[in-house]
Amino acid sequence: MIFLLLFILPMAVALAAEYLVCRIPKSRVWRILPPAALILGGLAALWGRCRGWGDGPVPVEALLFFPGVPVLGMALGLFLGWRLWGWLWRPRIVKDGK
Repeated sequence: MIFLLLFILPMAVALAAEYLVCRIPKSRVWRILPPAALILGGLAALWGRCRGWGDGPVPVEALLFFPGVPVLGMALGLFLGWRLWGWLWRPRIVKDGK
């Protein structure tokens, strides 16, 4: 259940977002939006996690588990969404049957 919430769900959302951003808009500028949101969101989660910990140092496991696993899932989802879009919409060469 934890793996589903922290890895699979962000991966599925990122896959759908990347596919839709590559498929629907005519401008290529929109394609930079999901990776930029991933980077900014990951940095914001990391900063919030470090600031909210308190006086002592933050354990590495705490940083890897919460911001690390969902960001990794989202990055994989962005890559898979881009590959899915490229696979479905690439030009195909049809050879004449002689």
